[in-house]
Amino acid sequence: MTARAPSRTASRPEARARARDRRPSAAAVDPRVRERWVAARRAEGRRRLRVLVAAVALVGGVAIAYAVTRSPLLDVDHLAVRGAQHTPVAAVERAAGIHTGAAMAWIDTGRAAHGIEALPYVLRADVVRSWPDTVRITVTERTPVAWVDDAGRHAVVDGSGRVLALVSTPPAGLPQLAVAVPAGAHPARPLAAAPGAELPAAFRSAAEVAGGLGPYVAPGTKVVTAGPTGVTLQLASGPEVRMGDPDDVLVKVKAAFAVIGALGATTPHYVDVSVPTNPVAG
Repeated sequence: MTARAPSRTASRPEARARARDRRPSAAAVDPRVRERWVAARRAEGRRRLRVLVAAVALVGGVAIAYAVTRSPLLDVDHLAVRGAQHTPVAAVERAAGIHTGAAMAWIDTGRAAHGIEALPYVLRADVVRSWPDTVRITVTERTPVAWVDDAGRHAVVDGSGRVLALVSTPPAGLPQLAVAVPAGAHPARPLAAAPGAELPAAFRSAAEVAGGLGPYVAPGTKVVTAGPTGVTLQLASGPEVRMGDPDDVLVKVKAAFAVIGALGATTPHYVDVSVPTNPVAG
């Protein structure tokens, strides 16, 4: 019997080993690809460094700015208040909430103005910084136009019906405000008015008319009364002037005095100027 020749077919482990030997080695990677990868990594590192430096600089700048605003060189040394005639300067400063030594940069001027405007006599307040160390407050006050008897007290009011002050005696040169009480109705209860409060709505039209009389008519007017048919004026010397609605006050006043002047020595009981172009006397 003839002997079988040994097989020339390689075993599987040997075939896998030869396949691995035929693969490209890591040394065969293109050097240009590796250079680009290294350059990209370096650029990313530089970018992160710049971000870190910028963040540190920002935090440092904020800290320095805060320290500067708190510096004694930029604090409030002076409060200058103008326009406060009926309101004490100390009350304006307290209402503003600003004190010497406060940081100029941190003052809330809007809040300060709002606080001042809550004072009874104050109509408007303007608060501005005057660098480096002064805060200037300009106050525009309300104008007193009349007074209201409140159970023995006398409440001074402006043309909107806001109570400005309580005084012991009626202020000279200002008319009294009143509300007509229908026959048989109970007398009005005390107002218990307080400075800064508003009069009841029944007084508003009378206050509006009193505010429009002007400095030449108001001293000669004794009482301004609001009633169901409108507002009337009781002059210190002269007839009753029926104004009607509280509008065109000066036009109606001029019409009333024109009628009174035309009548001469005859003094009417009333002059109705609710329609100023067609006044009526009776």
